[in-house]
Formats: sequence, C-alpha cells, structure tokens
Amino acid sequence: MPSGFEISLRMQDAQNRMPELIEATAKQLDQAVSRALRKTGAWLRTHSVRELGRELGIVQAPLRQRFKLYPRIKDGEVKVWVGLRPLSVHYLGNPRQTVDGVRVGRKTFDGAFINPMKSRHKLVWRRKGRERLPIERVTQEIAELGEAVVNRWEARVEARFIELFEQEARYVLSPA
Repeated sequence: MPSGFEISLRMQDAQNRMPELIEATAKQLDQAVSRALRKTGAWLRTHSVRELGRELGIVQAPLRQRFKLYPRIKDGEVKVWVGLRPLSVHYLGNPRQTVDGVRVGRKTFDGAFINPMKSRHKLVWRRKGRERLPIERVTQEIAELGEAVVNRWEARVEARFIELFEQEARYVLSPA
C-alpha cells in the first residue's frame, strides 16, 4: 500500500496565457487612469468654483459655466479651462437704483443705471462719455482672485489623483 500522494501540474497553459493576462491588466489600469483623470478634473472644477463663489459672495451658477473640462485621455491628461473675464455686477446681488447710481450688494457704482436690455436679469450699465450712447456693462474683475483660488486647489490635485486612481484600480481589478 503506497503512502502519500502525487500531483503533477502543467504550467505550460498558464505560461501561455501570461501575456494575455498582463495585457488585460494593462488595459484595466489604463481605464482606471482615465476615470481618475476625469474625476480629478471634475473635483478641481467643483472646489474651485465653490471657493471662488464663497470669496465673491455670489452663487456658483455664473462661475460654473466659466470652468470647462476637456478630457484628453489618449494623452493622459485633462485640461481645465478657466474663463477669468470680468463678471457682470448683477451677479453680485440684487441691483437697486439710487440717486447717485446703482447699489449691488455692498458696492455702489456711481453714474450707473439699470436696464434689462432683452434679458431676464437687471443688468447694470454706465455711459462711456457725456453722450447718451455708447454704453458699457459694469463689471468686476475676478482674474486675480480666480487665479489664486485655482492655484490653491491645484496644489492638492496630485494627492487627489492618487487617491482616486487607487480607488479606480481596486474597482477595475476586483473580481466581479
């Protein structure tokens, strides 16, 4: 009576499948990278808009449309475009006509007036010269503040990307 047992393993099939498995894993990791890139760009946009709105004391809607995401997954990057042109002052609060001009929030704009000009908003305008026309819309510069806010959040992007990549890699590599 023989004691013990014998196992014979054939590793040839597994070795033949190794390149296929490695290629599948590389594709899954590329998918995790692309998802993490998109989510990181959206995270940067969300937090930058939120902080900029808080610092300006306005709602986020007019700022959100100034932050655009352009995912370029094949290049391994996501471009975040930020529009920093001056913001029309009617977004700062409810414009009210005063004797001297228009008051919006805590700011007063001398010589300005309110006219909707085919818009649902009460737009604030100012004459360019002494004549009745031309007129220009009253705006507030946000470029300097916007750059500072984006730069503060940009410093945190790499750590957030790593965190999101780890989550996505665990998700795509986990057995279903």
